[in-house]
Amino acid sequence: MAAGGALVFLRSFVAVAITVGTHIEVKVVGLTMNLDTLWSTGAAVLVVIVLGLVLRRQATSGVPGKFQLVWETGVNVVRRQVEGSIGPQGLSVIPLAIALFVFILVANFFEIFGLGSKYELLGPPTADVSMPAALAIFVIVLVHISSIRARGIGGYLRHYMLQPFPKFLFPFNIFINLVEEIAKPVTLALRLFGNLFSGALMLTLIAALGAWKLGPVPIGDVLTFVFAVVWKLFDVFLIGPIQAFIFALLTILYFDTAMSTADQH
Repeated sequence: MAAGGALVFLRSFVAVAITVGTHIEVKVVGLTMNLDTLWSTGAAVLVVIVLGLVLRRQATSGVPGKFQLVWETGVNVVRRQVEGSIGPQGLSVIPLAIALFVFILVANFFEIFGLGSKYELLGPPTADVSMPAALAIFVIVLVHISSIRARGIGGYLRHYMLQPFPKFLFPFNIFINLVEEIAKPVTLALRLFGNLFSGALMLTLIAALGAWKLGPVPIGDVLTFVFAVVWKLFDVFLIGPIQAFIFALLTILYFDTAMSTADQH
């Protein structure tokens, strides 16, 4: 009876209305800030710092522990990817790619605390478009800085004026390349945001389904709970890591294009 009552309470709590994405807002100097995103981001940063301190404490030049072994394996995978695509000059990208992957992975794991309610006290900050957009802009700015360093100002400008069509069509080259560069941060942000947002939306829809159709069924509450658990496990342990990996991989590929001195991608 206690479990059944808890399920009824959960269903009534999360299935009031399908309003995913509502944030706790506050005005600061005329700017609207989402408090729930801020403290979720701070919590994710704190977790990453703690993981780094634990790794530093356990790191050894001898036989590595399980945590160090997993970390070194991941670093080696990224190193091989970077060396194979960018070359030795791209080794500076490795810390950025790994830091982005770990942070986004931890932030995505906060999905496990979500209930599909209107206000998520510790939801994934990546489900707020502001966070993926900030990460994407940060990455793209660094990509352009690296491109200027690798090609020089002249080579940087020639790349956008003389590719992909012949030089007498340079207005079309500038237009196409401008559209491509604008699309990069937009798609990078929306890909991450859309997948995390859809996970929260699906959880809300499952809860709404339980209140709408499964409520009258004798085991409707149990079915709703099972569906929610299955989806949450799928969302947290499959979609979350994949999206973190894709974001880090695209970061490497963008640096590969930017740091290449050749005109072919």
